[in-house]
Amino acid sequence: MQYGAPTHRLEEYMKMSARVLEIEGQFLYIPGCMIISFDDSATHTTEVKLVRTHHGVDLGKLRDTHEVYKEVVHDIIGVEEATKRLEEVMDRAPKYKPWVLVPVYGIASAAVGPFAFGARLIDLPIAFSLGCILGILQLIVAPQSDLYANVFEITAAVITSFLARAFGSIRGGDLFCFSALAQSSIALILPGYTVLCGSLELQSRSIVAGSTRMVYAIIYSLFLGFGITIGTAIYGIIDHNATSATTCQKPMASHWFFFFVPAFTLCLIVINQAKWKQAPVMMIIAFAGYVVNFFSSQRFKGNTQVSNTLGALAIGVMANLYSRLGQRFDNACLDFWESKVRPLVKKVALRTWRRSKGTKHDSNSPSSDPEHGFRESAFRTHSRRVGYGLAAASMLPAIFVQVPSGLAVSGSLVSGIASANQITGNATNGTTVVSSGSDASAVVNSVVFNVGYSVIQVAIGTTVGLFLSALIVYPFGKRRSGLFSF
Repeated sequence: MQYGAPTHRLEEYMKMSARVLEIEGQFLYIPGCMIISFDDSATHTTEVKLVRTHHGVDLGKLRDTHEVYKEVVHDIIGVEEATKRLEEVMDRAPKYKPWVLVPVYGIASAAVGPFAFGARLIDLPIAFSLGCILGILQLIVAPQSDLYANVFEITAAVITSFLARAFGSIRGGDLFCFSALAQSSIALILPGYTVLCGSLELQSRSIVAGSTRMVYAIIYSLFLGFGITIGTAIYGIIDHNATSATTCQKPMASHWFFFFVPAFTLCLIVINQAKWKQAPVMMIIAFAGYVVNFFSSQRFKGNTQVSNTLGALAIGVMANLYSRLGQRFDNACLDFWESKVRPLVKKVALRTWRRSKGTKHDSNSPSSDPEHGFRESAFRTHSRRVGYGLAAASMLPAIFVQVPSGLAVSGSLVSGIASANQITGNATNGTTVVSSGSDASAVVNSVVFNVGYSVIQVAIGTTVGLFLSALIVYPFGKRRSGLFSF
């Protein structure tokens, strides 16, 4: 729960662990809380525990926790050692400090702008600055005040949209693209992961958790739309010639998008505290998923559900295949290294060491030991991994790449501009806004329906693709342990 495991499978993981540990237990997951009932059939008594924790994402710690889970389920380590290792993982400090992540937020906002929202090269420095402002608010200001944390999303959307419209209005809107700046600056706080978890829970028949999370995601999206409306309206009051363009003029050629996707993925890897050895697989899966999504969206224009489904299907198949075959590949490489390559390396290294020392081989001398004088880690036998790998961590950055271009914040932006112009009396696309009551209510309703509908639409497409991918790679499921995949 704390490190971003697939929430719709948490009860399954607990049941598998209880079966291995020979514990009678029942489990109920609701967002942010797990209710555990330990049963004793001999005395007919029950002990109920309530575990509450903040829902977060930490891909490095998620991998370490999964390693402990696998070794316990496969009877390699006992409960005492597993508990000790879990405590070490939980006590470990975050990999990156907040002041390191702030510029990464800026780079991520600049990288996501071209391929998701049509930004141009001239917009990237402004997008970087707005992304850094978002990072400061989320990583430095919000943790200092619980009261501010409750309104963080709205204030961040207000500030970034205000500044985006201010820059976008320079020279009549011909210099910077307002819509790209406003959307790319809040790309990292889009509710994509929450929407995904809620949709997966509903699809897996977890009605309580899924409906709760989905309603929260829709309301969260409306918060962002509301913040964009307020920020643009405030600048519209200051400047009556403020831009109302919701598209970018002369966007970048589409073939350049493929260079920005790996950069955005790398930023996501750093922000979500992943390990560097996880990065190559994550970047390959994210890039492949975007390529499928991009070309399928060109083929099925006007239907984002199909392209999101195909992109999520490609991501899920690659991640699950990596999970299923990656461990065997790692173990085969270790076998080849230790049986074929390492003896030759030992022989050459020992011969070089003797020449440098000017000594002869003496079986009674400690220096005759091939491992004497060398780093022990280079010659010790490495332990083999058991079970399947962690698919969930490898596919999460790829899913985050799908969300900005799939989740149509442009719907809330268009409605937010219209609503802001209703308030300020500015013109929308060269026409004067009519401020009748019926029109104003229609604009407000369009905000709700556009944002809510786009959220649900993207969630359904992604969910179907991920479930199909799990079915393709694991047609009969897993018997011994839970499937750590979305």
